[in-house]
Amino acid sequence: MTTLTRRGLAASVAFVMSLAMPALASAASASAPGPDGSTNTELGQRGGRPEAPEAPFACMQAVKAKMPHPDQFRWTASTTRRVAEDVYSVVGAVEFVNQAGEARKGDVQCDVMRAPGNQFIVPKIRLPQ
Repeated sequence: MTTLTRRGLAASVAFVMSLAMPALASAASASAPGPDGSTNTELGQRGGRPEAPEAPFACMQAVKAKMPHPDQFRWTASTTRRVAEDVYSVVGAVEFVNQAGEARKGDVQCDVMRAPGNQFIVPKIRLPQ
């Protein structure tokens, strides 16, 4: 293979790649989730404001009511995931005091459902051990 053939081959490969890159980038950005991974396009969710900002609050209130020392309970972070229409799964990081009086950290998981009147109910709670 001569130098001229190599140069021509390299130029044609560069040209084809320059044409294909914008199409690949737009396809990847259309199917990729948002920066925090919360957008689920399969369920019709769009980027931006979450659909149910009240879901973590409902989970926090339900978990606080179940804890042995609710006055020494702290909700530090949460992640909300839409499971189905009007059904959400909330995982929260909590700091709490157990029945023995020891300070603990753990994760809680709640199933949250939107009820009529835009109220949220929590039918199932999984507390840390």
